[in-house]
Amino acid sequence: MGWTAIAVVALLALLAIGAALAVLVARERRTRRRFQVLADVAVVSDAGGALEETFEAICAILVPDFADFCMIDVIDDDRVPRRAAVRVAPGADGVVEDGLAERKPSVPDRMLDEAQRSSLKPRFYERMSDRDLRDLSHDSEDLDFLRRLGVRSAITMALKARGRVTGALTIGVAWSGRRYSRDDQRFAWILSGRIALALDNSGLFADLEKAERARSEIAETLQRGLLPPPLPHIPGWSIAAMYRPAGAENEVGGDFYDVFRVTGGWMLVVGDMTGRGARAASLTAVARYTLRTAALLSDDPLTALATLNRALLARGDATLCTLVAVTIGEDPMEPVRLAVAGHPPPLFIERGSVRELGGTDPVLGAFPDAKWSIHRSSIETGQQVVIVSDGIAETRGPEGRFGEARLRTELEGVGNPAQALQRLEASLHDFTAGPLEDDVTVLAIARASGEVAASAAGGSQHVAPAISGIEHGNA
Repeated sequence: MGWTAIAVVALLALLAIGAALAVLVARERRTRRRFQVLADVAVVSDAGGALEETFEAICAILVPDFADFCMIDVIDDDRVPRRAAVRVAPGADGVVEDGLAERKPSVPDRMLDEAQRSSLKPRFYERMSDRDLRDLSHDSEDLDFLRRLGVRSAITMALKARGRVTGALTIGVAWSGRRYSRDDQRFAWILSGRIALALDNSGLFADLEKAERARSEIAETLQRGLLPPPLPHIPGWSIAAMYRPAGAENEVGGDFYDVFRVTGGWMLVVGDMTGRGARAASLTAVARYTLRTAALLSDDPLTALATLNRALLARGDATLCTLVAVTIGEDPMEPVRLAVAGHPPPLFIERGSVRELGGTDPVLGAFPDAKWSIHRSSIETGQQVVIVSDGIAETRGPEGRFGEARLRTELEGVGNPAQALQRLEASLHDFTAGPLEDDVTVLAIARASGEVAASAAGGSQHVAPAISGIEHGNA
């Protein structure tokens, strides 16, 4: 063999080796791209985003690298498919994406019938023919659209997760000039499993969001139903109340106040239940309506406390409540009667002095044999009693705790219940410079002076306490 022949053979061998290497490199790149596609879909699956976001993200992964167009159809609980996402690669006619979005979902009937063994078998068109287009079309107008699309190859895969077909993925190539092979079909089958998982995760996330919204709506309805009622008109007395729940979004927390009629007068209550949120709101309902029921039987604060104590102990869940119950008679000249259960004692304000009124007895819900005492006190004109929850003294700001000393200083010299609450409201606002960490409740009562009575005759001011307001109930 001459040198020329040897050179030709060597050249052919080199070309063959080069071609083989090119094929290997191309396969390696394709394999790498496919692994990247699967990795990207896994990231979408782990993200657990909303369904619409997941659909768009998956289509963006597949187009244009693996498909000229991509469609995801979802099968709802009534087994009716709907088109959920469409994406089209550059180079298509401007009406292609809208046309694909408006088409009836490309889900074979067998995929809707999970009893069929062939339901998961892909629908693969390696070389799309006009006969295939006629089989796929819904009518003559749809057939014209499919012909204009120029589909060369297409694959429709069922999306099945946890034993249930939840949708279908359709990918196709057209204007790019590519065609799908059997190898592409096998990859699409693997891909469909990953996408089904992503859709399943998104569906679970959507279900959790739906459940959370339902829970929030129930809690909000419960809380709104437990907002304190407007303060009643009580002849001879001036009353003001303020309620500020902790946090920016709460309507009702563990604090509560109530004013209701009893035999021969009125009962005023300020309480603080353990817990926050919906649970605290439900416990507040137990406390308020138990107290109101007890008031129908007796005007005695001790009876009210004992009844609520038994109700809380019967729950068996370590629910505690601190409470101040004050009873005032129809005659303003009669002494008020008050009982305190684990709550900060009421503050008695007279001119420039502020002092505690009575002591405190055991908290409610802790001891079955607990005893409470009645403290009697006359309230003259110019004097008032202010009941505050511990949320005020415990409130934290840039300077630390609000504290008892600051509370008493703010109340020194206040002339009436409305002024007392307005001063505390302003002081808390300036001190916290942000949302409260605990609920704050204040109820103030005083003998009505002639000036206050005349003002009340012109109309009382009512501000919803859930909006951090102050409510007045003057004579």
